[in-house]
Amino acid sequence: MSRRHWMSAAVVALASVLAAPTQATAAPTAEPADLGMAHLTDLTVATTADGTEQLRFSAMVVNVGSGPFELFASRPDTSSSFEVAQRMHYSDGSTTDIPTTAEMVYGGDGHDHWHVRDLAGYELLRLDNGAKVGTAAKGGFCFFDTDPYALHLPGAPDNPQYSHVTCGHHDSLDVSMGLSIGWGDEYPWNLPDQYVDITSVDNGKYRLRATADQGGLFTEADEGNNETWVDIRLSRRGGKTSVKILGYGPDALSSGDDGSDDDGSGGNGGGNGVGNGGTPPGHQ
Repeated sequence: MSRRHWMSAAVVALASVLAAPTQATAAPTAEPADLGMAHLTDLTVATTADGTEQLRFSAMVVNVGSGPFELFASRPDTSSSFEVAQRMHYSDGSTTDIPTTAEMVYGGDGHDHWHVRDLAGYELLRLDNGAKVGTAAKGGFCFFDTDPYALHLPGAPDNPQYSHVTCGHHDSLDVSMGLSIGWGDEYPWNLPDQYVDITSVDNGKYRLRATADQGGLFTEADEGNNETWVDIRLSRRGGKTSVKILGYGPDALSSGDDGSDDDGSGGNGGGNGVGNGGTPPGHQ
C-alpha cells in the first residue's frame, strides 16, 4: 500500500472511531439515608402536681447514611390530609420522590408546627421477661439538624442545613423536614411528652428502648441499626423514686456494651442526674 493510500485509510478509521457512539455511562447510584438512635441520656424521674411519675429522658434520632433524610408533605387545602413523600438523592445530583404512608399531625402544645407521626418510638420493658410496661407519650416529630453526631462520615456538612422553619404552621399547604448526613435531631428530657408514665410500674430492672422508624415507613440503607436502649433500675424509698443506669445497648454506629448489671452495682453511669438539661434551638 502506498503512503498516500495508507494515510487515507488511517483518516477514515479515525473518523469512524470519532463518529461511533460513546459507551453508555453508568447509571447513578442511590444515596439513601440511614436512621438510627444516639444513646439515651439525661434520665430522671419527675413527679407532677397530681402525683404522676414520669421517667424523662433525652433522645436523638440520627442519620448515618450516604444521603440526607428529607420528607416533603403537601395538601390541596387546609381541610385535606397531607400526602408525604421521601426524597431520594443520587450520585449524579438527581432526586426522586418516593410516596410513603407517613401521617402528619399538628403540634399545638406549644410547638405550633407540623410533625410527622412515629418517626421514633420509646418503650419500657421488664428486663427479666421483656414484657412491655410503658410507652412514651411523644408520637410526632418536626426533625431537623440540632446536633452534630458523626461529622467524619463522607458528605457530612460542618454546619446544620435544615431548621424548624420549614415545619410550617397550622394553615400551611406545603411543609418539609430534613436531617443531614452525620447530624441528629435531639429531643431533650424537659419537652412536653418526652417521658414514660411509671406511676404504676413496680420497683425493679427495666430496659428503656428507642427505635427510629419503628413502623418501617421510610427507605433506609440499613434497618438493623435503628435501635438503642439503656438498662435501668427503678427504686422507691422515702416517697422518692430514683433511676439508676445499669448499662447501655448500641447506638447507630456502635455495638454498645450490652451491659445490664445483675447485681445493680451500676454500669456506665447512674444516679438521678439530669445532665445539661439544655434545649436545642427550635425545640422550645
